[in-house]
Amino acid sequence: MGQEETAIKERIRALMNRNKQINTELKNNDSEAKKSVLNNEKMANNDKLRQERSRRFRLNQDNRDTEFMKECCQYLQRLGLVKSQHDFCVGFLNKSQHYLSVILCEHRHPSVNILHNLVQNLKQAQSVYDEYEFKEDISQHFNYLINKGSTIINKRIYQQYPTLFFR
Repeated sequence: MGQEETAIKERIRALMNRNKQINTELKNNDSEAKKSVLNNEKMANNDKLRQERSRRFRLNQDNRDTEFMKECCQYLQRLGLVKSQHDFCVGFLNKSQHYLSVILCEHRHPSVNILHNLVQNLKQAQSVYDEYEFKEDISQHFNYLINKGSTIINKRIYQQYPTLFFR
């Protein structure tokens, strides 16, 4: 777990503990003015909790995106389609040879377009193995990666444009 994720987790824990204290104080307090102040603090804490949980979700989503890209790179290396991470970045992401290293080191989001390029290139690579002896195993793993990538893309698009999905 990274430092940022640990800090978010600690903030969530502190806010939840404070809300428990507020609940106890509300039960033990008869003053309406004091209850009003405590309820306002609790509402503010709940807003902060939602924000921190959203941050944690986005951070975990970043990890899923990059973990997916690394998983694809490793599988393609095992198949011999790419020799290195550099080959993967150029051949399957259509980016510079250091793209994945930069994304990993700087904890950035890969764009939806990059993920889409990767999924499309995986589909093309899958077709190369249609005539091989073990094509079912290879095809099955390609399908797994393609479906995983498509799911990540859909989640990312939904995060950016939730109104497109439910009208």
